[in-house]
Amino acid sequence: MQEDTISAPMASGQADTTLATAEAAAAQGATSATRRRFLRNAAVASGTLAAGFRAPAVLSQTRAPIRIGVLNAFSGVVAPSAETNWMGMQLYFDSIGGSIAGRKIELIREDDQFNPQVGLQKARKLVDNDKVDLICGPQASNVAMALLNYVKQTKTFLVVSGAGIDPITWERIPYMFRTSLSVWQLCHPMGEWMYANVAREMVLTASDYAGGRDVLRSFRDAYVAKGGKVLKEIYPPLGSADFSVYLTEIRAMNPPAVYGFFPGTDSVRFVQQFAEQGLKGKTRLAGFAGLVDPATFEGQGKSALGVLTSTHYTDTLDNAENRKFVADYRARFKAYPDSYSDYGYTAARVIADAITATDGDTSNKDKLAEAMTKVSFNAPRGPFRFDPVTHNPIQNIYITEAVEIGGRTANKVIDTVREVRDPGVKPA
Repeated sequence: MQEDTISAPMASGQADTTLATAEAAAAQGATSATRRRFLRNAAVASGTLAAGFRAPAVLSQTRAPIRIGVLNAFSGVVAPSAETNWMGMQLYFDSIGGSIAGRKIELIREDDQFNPQVGLQKARKLVDNDKVDLICGPQASNVAMALLNYVKQTKTFLVVSGAGIDPITWERIPYMFRTSLSVWQLCHPMGEWMYANVAREMVLTASDYAGGRDVLRSFRDAYVAKGGKVLKEIYPPLGSADFSVYLTEIRAMNPPAVYGFFPGTDSVRFVQQFAEQGLKGKTRLAGFAGLVDPATFEGQGKSALGVLTSTHYTDTLDNAENRKFVADYRARFKAYPDSYSDYGYTAARVIADAITATDGDTSNKDKLAEAMTKVSFNAPRGPFRFDPVTHNPIQNIYITEAVEIGGRTANKVIDTVREVRDPGVKPA
């Protein structure tokens, strides 16, 4: 089992271990273009870790480190997304000197392999063996769902920094907070927007796993409630290399628009093949955040242009926090941040602000939960605060279009839905 414990200072052997993990992850499912970019970013991350995570010597000797278990899919189809989430987290913790309230930060990284059983095993290890103060992650919705009963039974403090599946919002677990978003927050506004602005009938398609089905259900509910017609729902297997059979079926239906959700490298292949099959220019392609973004643009090329997505973050947002975030991220990782980078960065700030409010006390979970509920700040994504009932963020959602800006492809905001709050109610 691979474990990376990151603290200050970091030995060169540990940095090599981190890079080996990243290389293994990249080998399991990225396109060649995405793989090159992924490895370049991971190498920069490993090489710069030693510069961060330093706490004042006296304080680090008198107060135990804060141990944070970082559980994510660092191998497999979503490995690049997990890696940029990790990089965003590093960037924020470095910016505050690698300590919170006089306690050094230790990050213990575990790969859940996008597998619910593996994720549950790794969570148990983090709690029982590593004695972490809290767990941050995962990205995979199927892994997040596998953790729910364990978190409730053990009263483990969990900050969900990725998974968007809606049932997390319904659970009302006292020590679980989500800093990313819920599927409802992106899909409900987008379903209404697509009906009003793009098409009155559509084909929906997504990778066949819990997250993909949750996305299409949420989009469909909003779209149909407005009067839209869903011609068909299509679910290719997760990790599909060839979408031609599904795209041929879509082309035969000739719908005015398609809405899709494909994580990681699946999004690169789907968008490329959508254009290759002659659908681009005839059928409008739209989708969930990440269908096209900085992590996929290199592999997708011109095929990404014109694709519509709903998202909580894009690097083109014009606010002071985002301008600084983009500049710092580019300086360190030589790349533009994506939505997963913001996931990690914002999660790190939420954790830091809450623990600061408790004067570094992570042992009293009720006190920590109360402090986290009150966290509020301007993030790179815009205003951020928690719904005190659901522990889900209240935040702006942006409708974007992939365009060329200054010689690169980027997601430009074309509409904003402000202060979106997930109702946190299970559909009837």
